[in-house]
Amino acid sequence: GVETQTRMVVSELAVRNHVEVAALTFREAAIPDRLRVIEDSVLVPSYPSYADGDIRIHSLSPSWTERARLSPITVRAIPKLQRYYYQSLKAFGYRFFRAVFIPKLRHLMRGFDVVHSVAGNYLGWAGQEAAVDLGIPFICNPYVHPGQHGDDAASVEFYNRSDIVFALLDTDRQILDDLGVAPEKVRLAGVVPLLPAKTNPERFRRDHGLDDAPIVLFVGRMVDYKGVSALLEAAPLVWETSPDVRFVFIGPASESRARTIKNSDSRVLYLGRVDEEEKADALHACDIFCMPSVHEILPAVYLEAWTYARPVVGGLAPGLRDLIEGNEAGIVVEQDPRALADVLLALFSDPERRQSFGENGKRLVQKRYSKEALVGTYERTYEALTGKRMRHETEHSSQDPHQKKTYPVR
Repeated sequence: GVETQTRMVVSELAVRNHVEVAALTFREAAIPDRLRVIEDSVLVPSYPSYADGDIRIHSLSPSWTERARLSPITVRAIPKLQRYYYQSLKAFGYRFFRAVFIPKLRHLMRGFDVVHSVAGNYLGWAGQEAAVDLGIPFICNPYVHPGQHGDDAASVEFYNRSDIVFALLDTDRQILDDLGVAPEKVRLAGVVPLLPAKTNPERFRRDHGLDDAPIVLFVGRMVDYKGVSALLEAAPLVWETSPDVRFVFIGPASESRARTIKNSDSRVLYLGRVDEEEKADALHACDIFCMPSVHEILPAVYLEAWTYARPVVGGLAPGLRDLIEGNEAGIVVEQDPRALADVLLALFSDPERRQSFGENGKRLVQKRYSKEALVGTYERTYEALTGKRMRHETEHSSQDPHQKKTYPVR
C-alpha cells in the first residue's frame, strides 16, 4: 500500500517538478522468518536501477564488498539476543549501515530542494542524516503501527529530528503526540484509493462461479493481525444461518497459509495476487468488505471499497472506529469469530443498512481522500519549507519545471 501510494504521488509531482526516488527494498527476500530482521540490510535482494517513465529510480542495493561491511548486523538475527536485546542490537547494527549508505545518499541528494521519506528504520535514519549534512529539509511519513513498529524510542527521536511529520488521521496525530513527537511538526495527509476507471463486477462473479451469491471480500496480506484466521473461523458460523455466503480472499500468502485457505471449504475462494483490474472488479462485486485488522492507520483498501459504495467491517486498530463508525460507513469488531459472524449476518439481513454505510463511505472518499487533495498538501508543505513555488496556480505559472525533490523509500 505504501509503495503504491508513493508511486502515485511521485508520478503526480513529476508532472511539474523533477522528482527522483532512492530505494533499497524492491522485492521480498526468500528467507526464513527468523532472518526478516536483516532483510533490509545484509540480506536485501539485489535490484537494478531503472526508469519509471521519466522518473529515475535509484537502487541502493549493496555490492558484495558492502555486504561484507554490513555483516556484523547479522547478530540481530540470533534468536536469544534478538529476544532480549532487540533495540540495543538495532542501534549497534546502524553504525555499519550508515557507513555504507550515507555516502550513497549524500551523492544522490546533492542539488535537491526537499527529501521526503516514507522509509523508517535504517534507511529512513540514513536518509535523514544525509539530508541534514547537506542542509536539505527532511519530511517523513511514519505510518506508525502501535505495538508492531514505529513506536519505539529511536523512531520517536527520528520523527523529532524531521522538519515535518505527516500523520494520516487525527487519531494518528494523537498517537504521535502521545509518543512525544513535537505537535508543531505534525501535519495531516491522507491516502488515495487508486483504482481503474472501469470495472466489470458481473464478469468477476461469472468467471469465479459466484453467480448471485452474497460475497464477503478480504483484500490484503494473509497474516493474522489483519484478521484472516478470525474470518476463516467465522465462515462456518455464518453458514449455519446463511449457507450460500461466499468468502473471497485476495492477497499474498505463505504456501502453508494459502493451502489452509484453499482447503477450508468449497465456498471459500482464494485468488492470491491479482492485478488492479481484478481487485477492483472484486471490490465492486462484493456485498461486504471485511478486514478486521488490529494494526492499521488508514488502510487504502477501505477507501477503495467505499469508492464502490461497499460497507466496511474493520478491526480494532487505533483510529479505525473513528474512521469507520465515526463516518457511519461500517462497523468495527474484535477478532473473535462469533462476534465477526454476528456482524456479517446482521449486515446481510439489513440491505438498507449496508447501502447506507456504503454510500456514506463513498461520500467520505469524494470529500477527503482525492488525489488532488493529497498532492496539494505535499506541495504546499514543500513550498513552506523552501520558499520556492512547486506547483502551478494557473496554466501560465512561471514555475521552474526542474525544481527537484527526492523520495528515499523502502
